[in-house]
Amino acid sequence: MIKNKKIVAELLLLTVAAGWGIGFPVMKLAINEYPVATVLALRFILAAILLFPFAMKDLSKIETKTLFSGIFLGFLLSLSFIFLIFGLELTTASSTGFLAGLSVIWVLILTSIIAYKLPSLDIVIATLLGLIGIYVMSDMQDWVLQKGELLVILGSIFSAIHIIAIDKIQSQQQNSMVLTILQLITTAVVMSCVINFTGHNIIPTTWNFNLITALFITAIFSTIIAFWVQTNYQSYTTPNRAVLIYNLEPVFAAIFAMWLLQEQLHFNMIVGGFLILVGMCLPVFMKQNRLLT
Repeated sequence: MIKNKKIVAELLLLTVAAGWGIGFPVMKLAINEYPVATVLALRFILAAILLFPFAMKDLSKIETKTLFSGIFLGFLLSLSFIFLIFGLELTTASSTGFLAGLSVIWVLILTSIIAYKLPSLDIVIATLLGLIGIYVMSDMQDWVLQKGELLVILGSIFSAIHIIAIDKIQSQQQNSMVLTILQLITTAVVMSCVINFTGHNIIPTTWNFNLITALFITAIFSTIIAFWVQTNYQSYTTPNRAVLIYNLEPVFAAIFAMWLLQEQLHFNMIVGGFLILVGMCLPVFMKQNRLLT
């Protein structure tokens, strides 16, 4: 029964990667005309508003422990986005894509420290394959470590901490709906405060079809559904397995970019995507092989 729950949970976590993946091409249309921080803040504000009616009943019975847990997760999520945003403004998209994927390494390191034991060989190999896959897909050239890159690395660290924190908090079986809405509200508030310091407007003076479309698609699929599934089902697997699945985000992004933006699928994307898929599936195959021998 537990094994079946894990399989179902990991399949559902694929929808998280897909939800985040579709966010890239639709956000690309919007951020060509609007500041990325503004679009992200509006995305979380809209997501919180849309989810609130469904969370009202659970919020009325909220426990103090869950309140603080949700706000804590929201701050971690906010910090990961803030560092990634400001890092992206100072470096290339390819560098950002690769360095954000370093979260797979940080999860591996942090879980090993917390558990006081080294990770298994299959997880180490899978992690390295996933990281190489992201590097190949990002097609980085002449890379140097500067301020922008450091900010993105910080974002990837907070993303890893967020993944591990969800695992620890949900081991206490807290209310997933409340945790999700609190994360969205906290992130919306923090992002709105950040925008005030950057000099941008939270509410744009003009709106167009691309912005409205991007907001609704990312609010529903990349935020509400993705973070609810992550919060509700990630605890059925390990953080290392979860982050390997989340590594499929750039693969889904490339697929949706082909479909929505008619972008071409280059050879490096195919090779990188294949390596990420192998990295995700390798631990399962190695475990089955051990059971058969």
